Amino acid sequence: MKSIINKKLTIQLISIVCVSLIIAPVCNAGVKNQNTLNNRNQFDRWIFENKYITEDYKTTGGTDFWALLVAVGVYENHSEKNRPSMLEAVDNLYNELLNSPIWQEEHIHVLKAENATLKNLIKELIWLILHVNKKDMSLIYITTHGSPALDKDGNKRDLPPKDEDDGADEVLIMYRGFEKWYDVIWDDLLNFFLRLLRSKGICLIVDSCYSGGFNDQYFKSKFKGRTIEPFQQGFAEEMASKRKVVLMSCEEDNLSYGSLFTNSLITGFRGAADLSGNRDGVNTAEEAFNYAEPLVKAMTDGDQCPTILDLYSGEFTVTFS
Repeated sequence: MKSIINKKLTIQLISIVCVSLIIAPVCNAGVKNQNTLNNRNQFDRWIFENKYITEDYKTTGGTDFWALLVAVGVYENHSEKNRPSMLEAVDNLYNELLNSPIWQEEHIHVLKAENATLKNLIKELIWLILHVNKKDMSLIYITTHGSPALDKDGNKRDLPPKDEDDGADEVLIMYRGFEKWYDVIWDDLLNFFLRLLRSKGICLIVDSCYSGGFNDQYFKSKFKGRTIEPFQQGFAEEMASKRKVVLMSCEEDNLSYGSLFTNSLITGFRGAADLSGNRDGVNTAEEAFNYAEPLVKAMTDGDQCPTILDLYSGEFTVTFS
C-alpha cells in the first residue's frame, strides 16, 4: 500500500511540474529491429542462461535492465542544424544493447527526430520512473545540440533553482528548441526526474556540446559554503547518492564533434572496453569511458575532452563481451 501511495504522490508531483506535458499517453517511439540473434549472440545467451555469472545480472533473478535512448538529430525549420550522425548513433547503440542477453526489446524505448520534443521526453522519463524498481538498472542516453541557457536577447539564464555561479544553466535542444525557447531540457530539470528513479544503478550518457554541465557533483558543488533552504539541501545530497555514473562527451566549456564519443562508447560496449579493462567478460560504463576518452581526445587534437562522474558503487554493467 505504501508503494502505491508513493507512486500516486510521485505522479501528482510530476503533474504539477509538467502541467500539460504529461496528459497524453506515454509515447513509445521505439526503433524496431530483427529479433533473431546471430550465432555469437546465441552462444552468449546460452552462457548467460546456463553458467553462473552473478545473480544480480540474471534477468530471471530479479534485476532488469531498462534504457531510454534519445537522439534529436533534426530540428524544426532549422535544417542547417541537422546532424544525421546522431540518428545513426542511437540506432547503433540500441542494436548493440540488444546483442547482449541482459537487455530486452520491451525494456528499451527510443525517442528520435521529430518525436524528440520536451513533452515526449518527459513522458518517456515517466515511463522509466514507473517501471523500474530498486533491483533494476537504468541507462539514459541523450544526444543533441547543447548550449548555455540564454533568453531571447542572448543573455544568460539561470532557471530555478538559482544555482549557477556563471549565471547560466546548461540546456539540451529538443526538436523545436531553435523555434520555441521552452522546447529544451535543462540540467536541473533532468536531475529532478533522475532523482525519482528507484533503480539501484543509473547510467546517464550525454553527447552534446557543453555536456560537462550535466554533472551532479558540479550541481552539488554550487551549494558549498552557501545558505540554502532545507529542501534544496536534501535535493543536493540526494543527487550525490552512490547510484549514478555520468558519462559526458566534453567539459562544460567544450564543444563536442559529431558522434565521436558515442561511436567510441559503442565500440567499447562491443568488447573493446573489457579487452582494455579487466577482461572479465563484462563491458562496464566505466571501462567504456576509459576506452573512449583517449580516442576522442586524439581524434580532436585535444579540443574535445570527455569527462566522467562516477558515484556508483562498483562498476555499471552495460553488455557482455
